[in-house]
Amino acid sequence: MRASIALILLIAARGAAAHMDTSVLTRFIVNLVGTNEAIIFSCSDKDLQLLASAFMKNDQFVNYVHMKQMYSLPFILGRNSHGRTSVIVNTRCNGAAGLLADASANKYFNKTYQWVFWGVGVEVKYLLPLELDYIGPNAQITYVNKTSNDYCLWDIHSKGRHLQSPLQLQLIATVTNYEGSSYLNIARDIFKLQSTEYRGQFNGITLRGASVIDQEDITTNEQIEAILSRSTKDTGVAAFIKYHYELVGLLRDRFNFSVNFRNSRGWAGRLGNTTFRLGLLGVVKRDEADIAASGSLNRLNRFAEFDTIHQSWKFEAAFIYRFTPDLDTHGKSGNFLAPFSKAVWFLILVSLIVFSVIWLLFEIINSKLNPTNDDFQISNIPDTESQKCYALKMQTSWAESFLQSFAALCQQGLDPIPKDHSSRFVVITIFLFSLVIYNYYTSSVVGGLLSSSDKGPATVDEITSSPLTISFEDIGYYKVLFRESKSPAVARLIKTKLSSSRPLGKIPVFAHIEEAVPYIKSGGFAFHCEVVAAYPLIAELFDASEICDLREVSGLIEVELLNWILPKNSQYTELFKVAMCSARERGFVERLLRQRQIRKPTCQSLYTVYPVTLSAALAAFFVLICGIIMSILMLSMEIIYVYVVVKRGQKFSIVR
Repeated sequence: MRASIALILLIAARGAAAHMDTSVLTRFIVNLVGTNEAIIFSCSDKDLQLLASAFMKNDQFVNYVHMKQMYSLPFILGRNSHGRTSVIVNTRCNGAAGLLADASANKYFNKTYQWVFWGVGVEVKYLLPLELDYIGPNAQITYVNKTSNDYCLWDIHSKGRHLQSPLQLQLIATVTNYEGSSYLNIARDIFKLQSTEYRGQFNGITLRGASVIDQEDITTNEQIEAILSRSTKDTGVAAFIKYHYELVGLLRDRFNFSVNFRNSRGWAGRLGNTTFRLGLLGVVKRDEADIAASGSLNRLNRFAEFDTIHQSWKFEAAFIYRFTPDLDTHGKSGNFLAPFSKAVWFLILVSLIVFSVIWLLFEIINSKLNPTNDDFQISNIPDTESQKCYALKMQTSWAESFLQSFAALCQQGLDPIPKDHSSRFVVITIFLFSLVIYNYYTSSVVGGLLSSSDKGPATVDEITSSPLTISFEDIGYYKVLFRESKSPAVARLIKTKLSSSRPLGKIPVFAHIEEAVPYIKSGGFAFHCEVVAAYPLIAELFDASEICDLREVSGLIEVELLNWILPKNSQYTELFKVAMCSARERGFVERLLRQRQIRKPTCQSLYTVYPVTLSAALAAFFVLICGIIMSILMLSMEIIYVYVVVKRGQKFSIVR
């Protein structure tokens, strides 16, 4: 390609003058574009001497490149000051063809540089043939030719040379040299000619488009347009795909172009262990599409490969399920020990034992200081039998002391009431301690019941460990997620929920939203999808109380704004970005978001009463059964003690 372009330029430039006119280029840089740096590509030493001297007199930083010597265009054009650098090329030099081919291949005909092609004696069609395909609406190229009296400066751009779009020339100004002076006659403002407003008419050109529809046999543009233009949900089509298709429609109306779409079954992926991208991202990266009716997730490696022109769609995918009472909340429902920690329960038990011991000691001391008739009767019994009766009474006192302390702690009262002041003070202390502990316990229980945030699994790991059956929307990015994700949570989810086969009649792992919503309604099922895609069907099938039971658990895929991407350094990036900023300011984007991002149905029920399940009430039955067993054991011990000790004592006394 370079050889053919060079041959054309050589033939076209035969007989032309070898040097460039200093006054014309000085007028362009100083009076028209006002740049502060000039890069000169020429093969004439005279150009170097004259142009460098003239430019530096006008406070220009000059970089001269001799085209017969070796140079690296990417190294020379590595500029960070956008729009402040002029690049002057003497197209009559032998190396001009290679220079223009490199600039087109590296996409340097953009808003960063003001290019000047000294084309005196060379026609535009030979200077910029179709092989130089990176000359688009963002090009800032000025072509200089000469008539009999004047030099003419022309603005050059196209709507897409890669689409066979013709070059469009508009006269910027003329420069007349008369009696040693140059006169600039401005026809049109160069910046207005290079603006989005002037270049915003594409005259019905057809751009190459790309989209993602995960369906079989979708190949033609008519099929793609028919699916994406429908307002309802389609299988295999993400909600944000149709939204970005609407944005493409805004640009089509604004710039007057059409789009010929090609379909991809997925968004991303790589071919084996190579860097070759698959799916829509691969199509856009290889510059096989000018615009994409899709968004892209934010990834660090994608910023170097794509241009972002707009962000507005909040991508939010989550597990949606209906809360039912059988779903254990953080593993604590029905656990009566949950309100207090183990240390608190241990201190309560120790306090109960201490209170019982102190109470019993007070009883013993008071019985010694104030003997009763029972004690007197015991003293009249023979020594052996009196010791046994006293031991039986002591054991009874120990048991009664512990039971009465436990009853006081449970706020069940006392019978009989102690008569001595010390024992009464101990009882009052137990009741006061019980009151404080009881308030803390009940407030913790009531607060947990009133808290809606603790109802149902709230994280991906809790979804994994719950009894919920899970499925995913049958769409491409989930399959890529499961194949390429290295997250431990995803690995546990696959191993626990997705590894085993499902019986016939059950919903499969990948399903459509229309199939999944009835399962969500019946309970015991969680479906992962883009939430705005499920809301319309939920609002149609769920009643008021069932809507209040809905829960959403995100975290498997991050919630973020999607990037609307173009190929890196696309010739349409600046125009489309400005157009989308204008559309946002005028409210068109907000209107589309209201239409496409359906809000979650509002819970209209004042409250929801969840029946207590057996698992929640199991602790109460456990306490009841344990109490009955302990009572039977204590009764058995008393019977055995009376039979063994007391009966034997009576036989022994009779024998004596």
